[in-house]
Amino acid sequence: MMVMRKILYLDIVNDIKGKIEKGILKPGDLLPSENEMSDQFDVSRTTLRKSLALLVNEKYIYTIPGKGNYVCEPTANQYQFYFDEIDSLKGEVDEVKLVSVGVITPGRKLMRELKIGSFEKVIKIQKAVKIKDEIIQYSTIFLPYQKGNPIVEDVINFANFHGFMEKGKLQFQVKKMLNIDLVHPPLEIRENLQIDHDESCFLISQNIISMEDNMPISYNEFYIKRNYFTLNAETTF
Repeated sequence: MMVMRKILYLDIVNDIKGKIEKGILKPGDLLPSENEMSDQFDVSRTTLRKSLALLVNEKYIYTIPGKGNYVCEPTANQYQFYFDEIDSLKGEVDEVKLVSVGVITPGRKLMRELKIGSFEKVIKIQKAVKIKDEIIQYSTIFLPYQKGNPIVEDVINFANFHGFMEKGKLQFQVKKMLNIDLVHPPLEIRENLQIDHDESCFLISQNIISMEDNMPISYNEFYIKRNYFTLNAETTF
């Protein structure tokens, strides 16, 4: 029941988001009262308020004390960007090759990104993506190692992180954050991508966080050759 409740408040968030993005709820519209929405979604007011707080935090709605919750005006400066480690690449992917799977001791950067201590271990998965026998992406997935955790055990057993969380195997929802840079990569990456020491490539750093407890699930780095990736985004609702 606990898991169902945690999923439910996010379902309410997604329902209201969807109505805003489709124009069913328009900027300035007043949402139904808390009592009405509690009845509509068959949840307690505590659960509903958790959903509304998340919508306020994500700037979909705002609250006027004593009056209610209103849909925010859209902002022309807020963009929605789609990224998938395979689908976002230019060209037909021929092979995704597992390079290595291991357990490492984290340095300061991984301790910060995964919110773990120096005494904990990290799973490190490296993969190479090929198009026409050319490695065009080299990626590393870092996950906090928790023995017995079904997510971690599945990743170790199958070493196939791509699409894992899009296949409905998780019992909670996730938040993903991206940072995109053009960098001169370290030697290991240059050798695998076969680029010169003065040549740059894209580095997409990705944090995947559980919305259940706001803790990191993984930290990922994707190095992509410049000719195989383009940034595209559009304004949100």
